[in-house]
Amino acid sequence: MIEPWCKADYHFNFTHCRTTNIRRKHLISTGLLSAAFVSSGAWGAQCPAPRFVYEPGTFASTPGAPVIAEADSVVSDDGEVSLTGNTTIQYQGRELAAENARYNPVTGEISVSGAMSFMGEGIQLKSSDAFIDLDDDLFRTGDSEYELDLNGKRAAGTATSMAKLGNGHFVMQGATYSTCPPGDASWFVKADSIDLDPEEGIGTARDLRLIFKGVPLLALPAFSFPISEKRNTGFLAPVLARGERTGLEVHIPWYWNIRPEADATFTPRFMSKRGTQLQSELRYLNRQGLWTLDHEYLKDRGYDDRSRYFTQLRHNGSFNADLTSTIVARRVSDKDYLEDLGDSLQVASITHLEQRADLNYERGRVRALARLQSFQTVDEDIVADDRPHRRLPQFKVSADSEKLPYGFRTDLAGEFVYFDKDDAVTGARVDVQPRLSWPVVRDAWFFKPSIAHRFTYYNLNNTEDDIDRSSSRNLNTLAVDSGLFFDRILDTEGSVQTLEPRIFYLRVPHQDQSDIPVFDSSAFDFNISQLFRDNRFSGADRIADANQLSLALTTRVINGPDGRERFRASIGQIFHFDDRRVGLPGNDTIDTRSTSDFVGEVSTTLTDGWSGKGSIQWNPDEERTVRSALSLAYRPGPNKIANVTHRVVNDESREEKTEQIDLSAVWTLGSSWRVAGRWNYSLDADRSIESLLGLEYDSCCWAVRFAARRYIADNGDDHDTSLYFQLVLKGLAPLGQNYGALLENAILGYRDNVQ
Repeated sequence: MIEPWCKADYHFNFTHCRTTNIRRKHLISTGLLSAAFVSSGAWGAQCPAPRFVYEPGTFASTPGAPVIAEADSVVSDDGEVSLTGNTTIQYQGRELAAENARYNPVTGEISVSGAMSFMGEGIQLKSSDAFIDLDDDLFRTGDSEYELDLNGKRAAGTATSMAKLGNGHFVMQGATYSTCPPGDASWFVKADSIDLDPEEGIGTARDLRLIFKGVPLLALPAFSFPISEKRNTGFLAPVLARGERTGLEVHIPWYWNIRPEADATFTPRFMSKRGTQLQSELRYLNRQGLWTLDHEYLKDRGYDDRSRYFTQLRHNGSFNADLTSTIVARRVSDKDYLEDLGDSLQVASITHLEQRADLNYERGRVRALARLQSFQTVDEDIVADDRPHRRLPQFKVSADSEKLPYGFRTDLAGEFVYFDKDDAVTGARVDVQPRLSWPVVRDAWFFKPSIAHRFTYYNLNNTEDDIDRSSSRNLNTLAVDSGLFFDRILDTEGSVQTLEPRIFYLRVPHQDQSDIPVFDSSAFDFNISQLFRDNRFSGADRIADANQLSLALTTRVINGPDGRERFRASIGQIFHFDDRRVGLPGNDTIDTRSTSDFVGEVSTTLTDGWSGKGSIQWNPDEERTVRSALSLAYRPGPNKIANVTHRVVNDESREEKTEQIDLSAVWTLGSSWRVAGRWNYSLDADRSIESLLGLEYDSCCWAVRFAARRYIADNGDDHDTSLYFQLVLKGLAPLGQNYGALLENAILGYRDNVQ
């Protein structure tokens, strides 16, 4: 017998082995999607608000909770319930709304004929002719519009039919997929079928077309794409490029997910001017860290069909919290490889490639390094004497003590290294330097005298007959560092200006070192830091004689409310009481002036948007600038950056003379457009070093980016031109070259946030 109920807004509770009853519409969670579709693109801030919002806790997914149904008419027939008119069913964080539905409390099955809407955690469906199994968390629908959301990553589309299967897969027929907001058809994937596997984090589309602005860009019989952060084997987005030396380029990368701790990427690079290059990257992660092997091979038809290659091994890892490891090993087939097949000034101008393996130990106050280091000289025009020595091996250790009685402190630095090079002086060097200091620090002043002894021993091979194979050097160093701190209050908010004079005295006796070879010593650039160093040379092969006094003055302005440093300026000079006599081989010019150049630095934050910094080395005797750099930056907001830099190098002792101006900017125009540019110009040579112009359009679901770059070639005479184009369909891999990396290298302060 059928029993009718015709009470408006009637609600009926089906216990169905559930014990709680939560009643509310439209804000619900769902178990129908155990894992939602995850896109890799960012949801743009300028996108419209989503059509549905889920508030956790609206419908609790509590075991035993009852099914809540409402309808204008509810009829029970042999345990199956028919709901007619304004039907809603709520269960375990899900809500279904339809005109009519049938529900079986025993099997937990719901069937809907006609239109239906369904809302839950991470899903909204508008479908027809649906079947839902509440107990097994399954469903199938007819024509559907769907929106999926998980952790803020969204996707939307349509399907002629949609189902969740028992294996957890979601299968759609005649489907579209896009990360654009619902109703925005800027781009979408249209496929005969789409299979989503949340557990594996991969979607598979068959007979698909990629549509952008109504134009088909790509058609493939099958294509897989990620719907989570999991790695999956398959082709990555191709890259189209053009280079002056390579011509038109097409890159087709293929990714191989070998196992959880290992993967590889193989990329054929087709170049119209040079042929096909095979690039490969293998990565392996073990308990010691990450290992990466890169290899490139090309039989270059633009280089007399010669075989050319580049290989690189990189590793960063740790054995425990105290012991870490680093490996960098690179080798190239010829000196022109990086210039011909690279596209940056930094890569093309490399003269030596390093091979290095390090073990670093640090625990408490003890630090140690074990190193093997070698070099490949890329530029074969560099003469043998100017090529670096290999360190096979090098051991360094340093330690400092806790505070001793009367405030004394000690520290120790030591090194053993064996230098090796073909057809040159080689040998072992031992360098040990213990130091005793007495730092006294108070609120308004500090005083730190120190004494050190440096012992260096050499055991050499391949020396000339008049030079001893074994030699040693002993030198004592006296240093006294002191300073005062004055400050005054600037305003009622507690802003402070400081005045900080500093005096540093250094005494190192002269010792003849002309018989000691130079393995790794070179002169430091002169700057503020050099005023307070105890040696003007790097390395241990040359210890500079000194009887000098450094005077420096620093002033700072510190903002009271936030404690930020708004302004800092320093100036200093060294006064020499004796002529310097220690120099480097091949440099007969040793500065014997009684005073050094003036050096100064300044940095300021003018407002929240404006900042600037500068440095200068000034020769008062010749009234000329030796080195200077001045930069001004304006950053009023995100993606609004402008930089101006002027550099001068006029170091006659090193025969370095150049003057450059560098202008760079990236600026947002309106809500979607952005322009970028850089111009690096040599004023002394009256020629452009590098120029770059970029244009970008960015919406919430796609972006297009174009750049043209012209830069001076490695030979210093010609210019190369490169064009960059990138189409970013957010949620899929970008198509084209890495435009963001290009701008990050060219424009100081820029960070790419388009994905």
